[in-house]
Amino acid sequence: MVRASNRVYNSQKHRDLRRAFFGALLLVVVLGACAGPLGEPVPPERRREHLEAELERLIESESPARALQKLESLRNDEVFEPQELERYRGQALEAIEQRFSAAVDEERFQSALSAFRSLEVLERTEAVADWTEERLLYRVAEQHREEGHIVAALTTLLLIEDLGELESERLLNYGELGREHNNRHVVRRVIEALQERDAEVPEDLTEFAERIPDPADMVQGTATVWVDRGIRLQRGVGRPDRVIGSGFFIDKRGYMLTNYHVIESEVDPSYRGYSRLYVRLAENPEQRVPARVVGYDRVFDMALLKVEVEPEFVFSLSDIRELRPGTQIYAIGSPGGLYSSISSGIISATGRRFLQLGDVLQVDVPLNPGNSGGPVLDADGELVGVVFAGLEQFEGVNFAVPSFWIKQFLAHLYEEEEVKHAWLGLSVHESRRGFEVTYVARRSPAADLGIRKGDRLVSINGVEPDSIADAQHLLLGMTPDTLVRVQWRRDGEEHSGLTALDKRPFSPIEEQLEYVDEVDLFPPLFGMSVRNTSTLPWQRNYVIDRVYANGVADETGLSENDPFSLRSFEVNEDHRVALLQIVVRKRTEGFLESGLQLAALLETHNFL
Repeated sequence: MVRASNRVYNSQKHRDLRRAFFGALLLVVVLGACAGPLGEPVPPERRREHLEAELERLIESESPARALQKLESLRNDEVFEPQELERYRGQALEAIEQRFSAAVDEERFQSALSAFRSLEVLERTEAVADWTEERLLYRVAEQHREEGHIVAALTTLLLIEDLGELESERLLNYGELGREHNNRHVVRRVIEALQERDAEVPEDLTEFAERIPDPADMVQGTATVWVDRGIRLQRGVGRPDRVIGSGFFIDKRGYMLTNYHVIESEVDPSYRGYSRLYVRLAENPEQRVPARVVGYDRVFDMALLKVEVEPEFVFSLSDIRELRPGTQIYAIGSPGGLYSSISSGIISATGRRFLQLGDVLQVDVPLNPGNSGGPVLDADGELVGVVFAGLEQFEGVNFAVPSFWIKQFLAHLYEEEEVKHAWLGLSVHESRRGFEVTYVARRSPAADLGIRKGDRLVSINGVEPDSIADAQHLLLGMTPDTLVRVQWRRDGEEHSGLTALDKRPFSPIEEQLEYVDEVDLFPPLFGMSVRNTSTLPWQRNYVIDRVYANGVADETGLSENDPFSLRSFEVNEDHRVALLQIVVRKRTEGFLESGLQLAALLETHNFL
């Protein structure tokens, strides 16, 4: 496979061509806006007709919530009279209500849940008076159960805050399913709900909830994940190209979790080489059993595999969010292919911002290449995380994705596609003053709302998040096309608006580079805002306007009013980093000129 690993954005030829193109385009737009086909002014009705057609299309589409989003952006536009906007709004509301009713009638309860949440934000509760979010989630769980996806059903059940609406017989049924599938969290929730209504709790459920699994049994639920990628030529010599990782079963039908990066060649459309996926089971490590990828999530580095075996032990994701540094933990995996290895250590730190969404655990456990995708357990045998990365040059510095985050999207991994997350389309800088918007993505819900760089995000659906991770968790529970109400502050004045969430791109930075100049993305990438001071079109001279605390620029020693010349901006796709080379004259060093290179991960963790 031959693939360009870098994309360079500082080619002068490309910049000149781009400026010429946009200049010509601007001329065409200006002339087109001022004159019709015969040089006469275009009447305002043309724009009105276009907007009318767009609104009607959105109202009649599968996403009528986007019509409300469009109407929100037209509130201060004089193209429509207030009563006309209200008429369109009524049509859009009716369309969402009809979408909810149709989804319920057709038993598409996940779609019904999205429409229900939109109607709740719109305070149209009379249209869904017979339903609650808990009841809809229960129907989603029932649907998973009827389709045979018991693990997805149990995971969805754990998302229901109050199980009080379920009948005791149904609770007992889920308690038994939890026991059969080794899910102590479901069993404990069922026991609590039964005790609250003074109902009898079966003794076998109580015994199971108190039982601590034996490590020897848990080893039987793990496997070595083996990806054969043929032969790789290295200095003219062919060498076997193998990727080795770990995995663990979560479903008696042979479904197991591992890391996405372990099986990436199986689903990456840009990969053109040979790739075959196998697993080696703990009880028979010499046998290679074929496997396939069911679903995957690149953002959280997770993948669900299907193996045609019935495992002797299955794991269940823990519902524990509060984990303390110093907690004793164990990891099971295949370091270097050495299957069924157990190592012990502690949680070194929590809340590390290492992925685009959520946070991760830093663990001090002996882990090596091959451990990726293996389970991390506490002293009670609870699955608290999944190994996904380590720093090879620093012994004992490794990371795991907490089970809490994986639980939020686990059911979607069964849908046999890449998991889709929702987003607002803005990056924020977190400080004691709140969440300052540092970038608003083009063509995003936040852009449609009119949110600007420098605004301060206040709340989402009335909830004021305490951290970026909290805000991301709030959005993680929603699906694209769901309406949310966002509140923000600008120059001391409160603003509020409705918008429909959109599908989050895997790499917002790379997507936005298609629309904007790289310097516009310096705030989310390098933690600095800059101002162009060039006097000629081909110059790339800037001065730093703002340095955000704890960003790359701050840690590199840059400060406000430092002038610099941009020498190159490069995206390294293989290493997933953006590289910036500048010649800077730091104020703190007497404006002496020096060369400097800044590097930032493309998958930044500050986008909502």
